[in-house]
Amino acid sequence: MFSTPGTYPAVGLFSVGHLISVGLCLILIAVVVILTKNMSRQRYMNLLKLFAIIFTGLELFKIAWSFSVGYVYTDAWVPLYFCSLFIFALWCLWSNKLKDYGIAFIGYAGIIAGGAFLLFPTTSFATYPLFHFQCIYSMIYHSTMVYSGIMALKTKSLNVNLKTAKRYICFCLIFMFVAFSINLNQGSNLMFLTHPYRIPIPLLKVIHNYSYLLYLSIIVAAHLAFPFVYIGICAIIKLFTRHKVEIEDFDFEEAEHRN
Repeated sequence: MFSTPGTYPAVGLFSVGHLISVGLCLILIAVVVILTKNMSRQRYMNLLKLFAIIFTGLELFKIAWSFSVGYVYTDAWVPLYFCSLFIFALWCLWSNKLKDYGIAFIGYAGIIAGGAFLLFPTTSFATYPLFHFQCIYSMIYHSTMVYSGIMALKTKSLNVNLKTAKRYICFCLIFMFVAFSINLNQGSNLMFLTHPYRIPIPLLKVIHNYSYLLYLSIIVAAHLAFPFVYIGICAIIKLFTRHKVEIEDFDFEEAEHRN
């Protein structure tokens, strides 16, 4: 469960073990959402504060384990990958001034980023066996991200609009700047801002080799685009719903009589 890489074969992406794990996580998320569908906004916020304590403890344990096996390089232990920001966002909820920024990240990034990692767990399933701490922790962590994102919308803790989108962008840009600065000084690859290490999109490697600035622009834009995906989906739903109501309210019999 705590073996070093190479001791046992890695699970591998889209292997039987990976697909079963994803299926179990999705079932668990669905069950928990159903069980807590009537949760109030206040109880939801209290739950997120509890998550902050739990996942900070697990992250510290992960860092301690990394040091214990000799992984002292920056990429191995500094929690500044995109999904790592979930923990910082959770702690923002303890502050009245910062909670709106935290919930913006949780709501906008939770479902998409958490779900993307469940499908492409490149930093754990490509290195460790199925029942390794890193794999188990990663699946629980990202499943919690997805659940928290769903409940942010369900409890109406997050309003999908340009105002909250700006808060999300501000939150992300601050941490991206920190990650970029550390990368420059340490030669690391936090948030994949240096190179597309194990990102399962071959085109990104081609772009990176052609122009680093273009690659960096794409990565930053991709991180910041989540709110606009939500806004676009909401706009389409509202448009469809309005047209549907207009059709349902139309009196076809009266129209035929007029003709």
